[in-house]
Amino acid sequence: EMEPTLEDGKMVLEAWTRAINKHTARRAQTVLSTMEKLHASKKTTVKPDLECYRHVLLAMSRSRVPTVGHNIPRLLKSMEDNQLSPDTFCFDAAIETLKNCARHSKSDDAEKYARATEGMLLRMELQRERDSESVIEPSAVTYTNVIQALAARKTAKAAERAGELLTKMEKEYAWDEEDEEGGNESMRPTRDSYVGVIHAHGNSDAEDKYARANDILQRMIAQHAGGNEEARPDVCSFHAVIRACSRTVEATSSPEKHREALLLAISTVQHMKKSESHRPNAKSYLLLLQCCANLLPSGSVECEKALSSIFRSCRKDGLVNRQVLKQFQSTVSTEAYHREVVRDAPTYDGIKSLPETWTRSLGYRPRTRSGTDGDGMVTEKRNPIISVGGEVIGSTAYNDHRMRRRWEKKNQKVLQGGRS
Repeated sequence: EMEPTLEDGKMVLEAWTRAINKHTARRAQTVLSTMEKLHASKKTTVKPDLECYRHVLLAMSRSRVPTVGHNIPRLLKSMEDNQLSPDTFCFDAAIETLKNCARHSKSDDAEKYARATEGMLLRMELQRERDSESVIEPSAVTYTNVIQALAARKTAKAAERAGELLTKMEKEYAWDEEDEEGGNESMRPTRDSYVGVIHAHGNSDAEDKYARANDILQRMIAQHAGGNEEARPDVCSFHAVIRACSRTVEATSSPEKHREALLLAISTVQHMKKSESHRPNAKSYLLLLQCCANLLPSGSVECEKALSSIFRSCRKDGLVNRQVLKQFQSTVSTEAYHREVVRDAPTYDGIKSLPETWTRSLGYRPRTRSGTDGDGMVTEKRNPIISVGGEVIGSTAYNDHRMRRRWEKKNQKVLQGGRS
């Protein structure tokens, strides 16, 4: 009378899919393994069904533990032994698990998991072609997960393969009036599909990685212009191209290639400035400063001039934050830093700080503090104030704001069911 039922097992497994900690996947697998062993030893008539395996695979796909993926083959083999055929959901969850392992593992393991995602996709495609009534149907989600896994391999071949998968998605999604085929809505490429391929090129060892990454971005822009809202570029899409430019130094030592990559990075930020939907932010300028430092000879006059020009553009846009300031300080000479930042800096509470106009576009809410300057005039200052050394100058208003933010986050966590 006290024997657990199949519904009891499903309820426990489903609960583990909703838990948020690093042990959830392992514990879900333990529950399933216990159910399998009890049934195999004929101690119970309860036999895990397809839904049980779905719950376990879902828990594994939500895990960020880099070793969880090595149990995927055993799990799928167990399904076959129990005369259960994995459906699209099972394959998608398995591929997402392997993708997460590839992205969070070291190079050798990342290569292994990335290859495993390709193998799983091939298995899906073969099973779909073998049986016209098969419930296996790879979608844009499937291909995007494989693309993101391929980015972890960091080779030109992997980037090319990612590009092939993206092309296949575009072809199946587009409607060909002449051949009267295509128009598969489930294969609609998304923003993650394109950014995944850009990252794959950026991580590769190809000398022209920056140009290939930019080509994918242009395809993304064209896809969105053609009516695909899911492919709308965002700021991170442009940042991925700038990163690819910055990493050109890892693939080639050619000064010409370095200059081409730097010019592309600068033109990418210029394009962002002309846009209404993806304007550059502080991160954009930080990446551009890093790109310039990587691609131009360190300490050269050309490099220092380029860095100073980028920093002036950043402060003109009001986007100088602590990270940008620290990056600029670490890559230019002391004389250049003093000339561009320290020399004409105003004083706040006896400390040289950045002018308010340099930080006006960072997105801080206006919080003012009244004070009196040397001439007896009442002044108002925006918080936080950043010193020329890159430190935040504390004030009562800013400290109160930080405390309110901490309490808001704590209260949000309590409302979401987390610990207080």
